[in-house]
Amino acid sequence: MTVTTAPLTTRGDGGQRAALHRFRVSGRPRVWLLQAIPFAVLLPLWQLTAERIDDDTIVPGPARVADAAAELVTRGILPAAAQSSFTTLLIGTGITVAVVLPLAILLALNTTAAGLIQPMVRFISNVPAIALIPLFIVWLGFTEKAVYATLVYTAAIPLLFSAMTGVQKIPQVYVNGLKPLGAGTLHTIRAVYLPGATPGIVVGIRLAFSYGWRSVVAGELIIGSGGLGELLSRARSTNQIDEIVAVMIVISILFLVIDRLFLFPWEQIVAGRWSSL
Repeated sequence: MTVTTAPLTTRGDGGQRAALHRFRVSGRPRVWLLQAIPFAVLLPLWQLTAERIDDDTIVPGPARVADAAAELVTRGILPAAAQSSFTTLLIGTGITVAVVLPLAILLALNTTAAGLIQPMVRFISNVPAIALIPLFIVWLGFTEKAVYATLVYTAAIPLLFSAMTGVQKIPQVYVNGLKPLGAGTLHTIRAVYLPGATPGIVVGIRLAFSYGWRSVVAGELIIGSGGLGELLSRARSTNQIDEIVAVMIVISILFLVIDRLFLFPWEQIVAGRWSSL
């Protein structure tokens, strides 16, 4: 007796994919709940610590920090500062991508140049951006240009290495397949290197935004060119600990929202698209 098994149909495959998608979607709330547990534990510990110390000039409680944040929002100070910092981040990161991305692709295509440049870039990357702020102040003064210089320096290095790695990982067979067709360098870059390196480029851009956000706040804090960093500096000068903590929390929440709602989904979409090829 011969037993035959019917092959899976396309409809069945679609049902399995739909079920898998429903499982993944249904599991997301559980992940969010698990991620919220540390914050649920931290909040009462924070409150207990504040009550134990009983000095708002050292550790203000959550309610005091919330009141300070609400006052800053009501007066329009916090939204204006956040908008200023976010605008600086967008412009600075845009400049970084426009300058570094073509350079990274050209270096990746020239192994000799890449071998010469990479050790120097790695050496420079060991210098924290905050250590270069005094130099930028001497060159550019206490201006927004110094903040942009700090941002570009910080964001350029991860973008450069991520883009170069993305290009260098492309199999040479794709390039060789275009050469007999008479494809030039620009056509090869457009048809092979840019699409193939897109996942690495997207990772580099996400890292550029992440490191750039930190450098923007640090630059504004020291240079005093406006934004959330200057707001922190002002609160420090008046010993407003509740405002300092409130702005710190806002800084973290703002980039968390940007990353989880825009950058991370974009990276997942690109990774899923290219992993299926």
